[in-house]
Parts: sequence; C-alpha cells; structure tokens
Amino acid sequence: MKSGFARDQYLVDQMLTHAEVIAANVRKGRDVFETDPTTRYAVDHACELFAEAAEKVGRAFKTANPGLPWGRLRDLRRVVAHPYDPGADPTHGDQVWRFARDDLPPMVRMLRRPRFPKSPDR
Repeated sequence: MKSGFARDQYLVDQMLTHAEVIAANVRKGRDVFETDPTTRYAVDHACELFAEAAEKVGRAFKTANPGLPWGRLRDLRRVVAHPYDPGADPTHGDQVWRFARDDLPPMVRMLRRPRFPKSPDR
C-alpha cells in the first residue's frame, strides 16, 4: 500500500488526468455535449472519476487544501454515478456542464500546486 503522501500525489495526478479529458470535451461546446453521446459519456465519466479520486485523498490533504470544494465534489459524484436513482435530477446535465466549464478550471489551478501535509494521515 502506498504511503499517505504517495497515495495523495497519485490521486491528485489522476484528478488532473480526468480534468484534461473534461476540458478537451468542454472545448467542443455545449451543443456537442448535449447531442453527442460519446462526448456526454466522456464528461460524465471523467467527472465521476475526478470526484471519486477527490473523495479518496486523505483528511490531512483536504485540510491542507481548503480551497477545493470537497463536499460539492462528493455531491457531483453522486449525481453522475447514480443518474437513475429515484429522485435524481433529470437536468443533471446542466449541473455537470456548469461544473466542467466553470468550476473545474480553478480547481485544476489549485491541484497543480497542491499543499501536502507534513504528516499525511494514512
């Protein structure tokens, strides 16, 4: 098993990889996101994986990086991972698009310069 630091670094790298997939598909535009099932799938799935990696980083890392919206990422994961659950928002595409276009770029800037705690918790 990786140490806390190594695991957190790996997860941050994964988040950045998923963010690249999201950004590449956002550049295609909202119309393509809405009409092309492959683009939609790529964005939804990459958002899910991004949020899943965010969920797995250690508490100390989350505390050291308070500018990232950890709770909102957990909510986003629920939206994209369970779109068929009773009570799911049928317009979740709007939420995903806003996240991908507006919320993700500042998160990527933060993740490119993360703060790692001196004693990761793992």
